[in-house]
Amino acid sequence: MSALGGSFSLSGARIGEHLLTVLGNALDAHGPDGGRDVCSTSVGMVYRAFHTNRESRLETQPLVSASKHILAWDGRIDNRPELISLLDQELGDDRTDVAIVMAAYLKWGVDVLPKIVGDFALALWDPQTRTLSLARDAVGTRTLFYHVTPERLFWSSHLAPLVHLLGTKLDIDDEYIAGYLTAGPDPHLTPYKNIHAVLPGTVITIQRGGQFHMRRYWGLNPQNEIQYKRDEEYEEHFRHLFRDAVSCRLRTDKPVWAELSGGLDSSSIVCMADEVIREGSVQAPKLETVSYVYDEAPTSDERKFISCVEEKIGKHGHHLREEDYRALQQADDERVTSVPSFLHNFSKRHLRLCELMSESGGRVLLSGQGGDHLLWSCTEDSPELADLLVQGKLLELHEAIRSWTTARRRSHFDLMWKAAVLPNLPRTIRATCQPKATIPSWYHADFAQRMNLRDRLLSQPDCFGFRLPSQQARSTMFLRAVSVVSTGCYSDWGNTEITYPYLHRPLVEFLQAVPFNQLLRPGETRSLHRRALRNLLPEKIAKRKGKRGPDEALFRALTREWLTLSKVFERSSICTRGYADRERLLKALNRARYGREYCSGLLMRTISLELWFQFLEGTIAQRRKVKQLEQQDAHQVPEMSLEAVGG
Repeated sequence: MSALGGSFSLSGARIGEHLLTVLGNALDAHGPDGGRDVCSTSVGMVYRAFHTNRESRLETQPLVSASKHILAWDGRIDNRPELISLLDQELGDDRTDVAIVMAAYLKWGVDVLPKIVGDFALALWDPQTRTLSLARDAVGTRTLFYHVTPERLFWSSHLAPLVHLLGTKLDIDDEYIAGYLTAGPDPHLTPYKNIHAVLPGTVITIQRGGQFHMRRYWGLNPQNEIQYKRDEEYEEHFRHLFRDAVSCRLRTDKPVWAELSGGLDSSSIVCMADEVIREGSVQAPKLETVSYVYDEAPTSDERKFISCVEEKIGKHGHHLREEDYRALQQADDERVTSVPSFLHNFSKRHLRLCELMSESGGRVLLSGQGGDHLLWSCTEDSPELADLLVQGKLLELHEAIRSWTTARRRSHFDLMWKAAVLPNLPRTIRATCQPKATIPSWYHADFAQRMNLRDRLLSQPDCFGFRLPSQQARSTMFLRAVSVVSTGCYSDWGNTEITYPYLHRPLVEFLQAVPFNQLLRPGETRSLHRRALRNLLPEKIAKRKGKRGPDEALFRALTREWLTLSKVFERSSICTRGYADRERLLKALNRARYGREYCSGLLMRTISLELWFQFLEGTIAQRRKVKQLEQQDAHQVPEMSLEAVGG
């Protein structure tokens, strides 16, 4: 992903060009392919290019229109032919994505945003209305952050420049931490109180004087329903959309990379990408796969499924072995890691992936994230049973429960209560009755109560106005996927443009609108997915019922790294800050060494949060030391400001 940033004087005063130079220098590492700075009285923008396709190499950014509009764009338009046909008279010879967006804005204003399908973030200055617009795509795969002072608004596609702006005065946001330790932080938050993220599917407009207006331009539509007569029609529609979701992400003239875990999600992406590339209908010249394998943890190793896919496409991929890139061993790397993420637990492995991609010239990484959320791989009971209760279809509910009791081998009463009645009760009651809302023992009791962690464990509630429980459940799962991918954690660790075919907007809209029984049936999770791609996938993959997780590998890593980790948690930052109880946390870590900790996922989040705090506090201490040395010099520098932003 390319890098963009800028500054807007809220009072209308002139922006100093040196500010843009410093901000551009901070973004240089993220945009190795050049760029430029543009300044226009009270607004300045910087752009640093990271080219992934032929058209992007023809761009000049920030783009300035004849009427002095300024646009900085980081993105990929997936419906280019449609937009070009609508803008034929407005477009000249320049058919780059940024030129298309500028022409579309000049014709429709910010109403163009719902018309753009693809991954993007943008900043646009309109000199006629003296308005700055900041916007992100529907899912938030491209990041955009901002920081406001009484005089200025600063924005950046990467957090690091804004973090440097705050210097040693970073104020951690407990709301973000509470979200991270449960179902995921709200997408508008960052770990820092004074820095915010533009919400996915939202545009923020700012005018002089500091007038802010936030508007959601896209959301799931409760009125959208798709009803076909036959299963085959749903399957054909899904195949078409999934093929399009993968194909448009192969618009890169370098090797494209894909994660291959052996599960349904990644295997489907790899098989579809291989098929499309072989047909020669996309820019991508070839496909490379990367798999994470475990020699020492057999219950985590998926090589027998990975090899099925490799045989299908006729190519052996890159295998990053646990014994070579140990989990929980921190790499000696000075890059800024602005947000906590699971990558802190696998830093050496991920940095090796970045190296491999760079060596091959690859810049785009396909990920299967979102598939589990949208295609319903959950082993939970079908929310369709709760629909039948709400609709008063008691006879149909009785018959449906009979089918599910056979498939799940559970009592009629148990299913009636947990699948039909409980989902229709208020969240406060569900939080006390559902096991997944159990607060881990090591979370500090005061923090858990103050931040209402029990309720947060249930995920975000539906915000789109759906009526039926199954619709609300799908909305919640979509929001959970957005929370996972919108943090932008990958951008801290290397120049990689990661993209998510399952979160292709037309596919998301389709999966929300189909009847729920297309997704989940008694005894068959991911029903539509399996049926639609049965001729694409190896049979062993299409029929597999579950997926192995990395739990054993992580438990073994805890044992291996126990001497180091136990010392880290003895002086734990998260315990000092009141997020966790030190004694209980050490007991949980010790239990996990022997595979006896049931909240393994939340424990790994806790570990990664601690490792992130250690890095952050070490960075701040280093800055303080540098500042003290500078103050001893005859040429003393002023207090930390934008001019002090580093690369």
